[in-house]
Amino acid sequence: MGRVGVLLLNLGGPEKPEDVRPFLFNLFSDPEIIRLPFRWLQKPLAWMISTMRAKKSQKKL
Repeated sequence: MGRVGVLLLNLGGPEKPEDVRPFLFNLFSDPEIIRLPFRWLQKPLAWMISTMRAKKSQKKL
């Protein structure tokens, strides 16, 4: 078995509660974060995740 590595990155975060949804959308629009077999699905999936998670994430700011 080969070696396994873990890479930790600090991607920053939103500064204000109203910045949460755009931040999440940009994060999940990145194909390096979520790789999909069909490129055209990236933005709709990012929209769905960011819309569903925004309110819950805003409460944690």
